[in-house]
Amino acid sequence: MTETARGFEIPPVPRNAIGPRVPARGYLVEEITGGVHWVTDGGYQCAFVVHDHGVVAVDAPPSLGGLVTRAIRDVTDKPITHVVYTHYHGDHIGSVNQFPDDAVRVAQQETHSMLCEHSDPLRRLPDVTFKDSYRLEVGGQVIDLHYKGSNHAPGNSFVHLPRQRILMLVDVIYPGWVPFTNIAQSKNIPGFMAHHDHALSFDFDTMITGHLTRLGTREDIEIQREYMHDVRDAARHALEITPLKRELARDTVGLDHIYVYFKTMYEAAAAEASKPLLEKWSGRLAGVETLGVNHTLTMYHSLRLDENAEPQVVFFPPTETV
Repeated sequence: MTETARGFEIPPVPRNAIGPRVPARGYLVEEITGGVHWVTDGGYQCAFVVHDHGVVAVDAPPSLGGLVTRAIRDVTDKPITHVVYTHYHGDHIGSVNQFPDDAVRVAQQETHSMLCEHSDPLRRLPDVTFKDSYRLEVGGQVIDLHYKGSNHAPGNSFVHLPRQRILMLVDVIYPGWVPFTNIAQSKNIPGFMAHHDHALSFDFDTMITGHLTRLGTREDIEIQREYMHDVRDAARHALEITPLKRELARDTVGLDHIYVYFKTMYEAAAAEASKPLLEKWSGRLAGVETLGVNHTLTMYHSLRLDENAEPQVVFFPPTETV
């Protein structure tokens, strides 16, 4: 643990979680291979593909803002002809308004539907939508888009460049780190789990993941898949010990405030069940000490609701005494 000036203990970051240094200008832009570039500020990532007649941009996070266009202009003066949305979330496409109005926007149908609901002028509706897959062939480049079902968000899609053996999937894989809080804020935990195997079914060497400090590999997916299966095992154990924690909650906080009762019971079960998870992964994946219990609790509720594994909890509501 590293102690800060304010006295907080911060777990060390494993070496495999540390990526390239971001220059003082606020962004790093690098060509991966074959005209495919990634752009990062150390927290967010996006991409662009240079083709014979222009550029295809993939996402534009507000954290980078106009630096995405600047990064493209560091590489080429060709016009931006297409914009691909990986999914609808504003933290990844909230700055796509920087691209020309005549650039063709492409996204999955669910992304279109969600953007219609939000009606955000900064996230213009896509011009071209697809259900399962779409091939964009432009200027000698081939970009395949695939949707394998809801995961982190409805519409969140794979972007595959088969010639360059590059795969982009945002908000699912976190190279060197555990997923973000609440298992990456996922709308569909079973879908999130399944997307590890979906990702490995593609032919690729390098992965753009949308977050954090470095590019990913197939090994990063395999490692995170193992971690997530351990999270699920911990959550199943938490379900098993919930009846014991029920008694603890009744004895310590009572039943008068039912939310406090359930919160105490669930969190106590998750905290105890996640101890082997923290011991195994500490030092291997950054952030497990911070979010391992949170992941176990999130998976616990997914098992309760998505897999009908609700623990048998007896509830005695408070009664008013006369």
